[in-house]
Amino acid sequence: MAGELQLALAYELSPENAPRFAADIVAQAATQGITLDYSPETLDYLDSVTASLRAGGVKVEQIPEVLFSFGCVLGEVVVHERSGSWASTTFDAPIGVRVDDRTLDVVGFAFATIASGRTYRGFFEAI
Repeated sequence: MAGELQLALAYELSPENAPRFAADIVAQAATQGITLDYSPETLDYLDSVTASLRAGGVKVEQIPEVLFSFGCVLGEVVVHERSGSWASTTFDAPIGVRVDDRTLDVVGFAFATIASGRTYRGFFEAI
């Protein structure tokens, strides 16, 4: 998980910077003509990319920054669609999204998708 890996992040790891990590993925996708707008459909793109990575045998250790940023995109979808807010946590990645009375480990979930086969869309729909 994120706490066990060395992450080379562009910004300080904080709740305030989580939207910046997500925005970097959105900007990168835009260079390929892909629009990610933090709607639930954005998660379908993450699911597709993650499935391709998994099928290609990619390991978490090879792409920790990508997975971290995918977790931030998931978090931004939750923030926009479920009125969540970024918060400090005691999770391995010390940021999560507060929704109602709980904090979601969106980054931890992103790291787990490679091995588990679970989907971002499924995570979101279960909220």
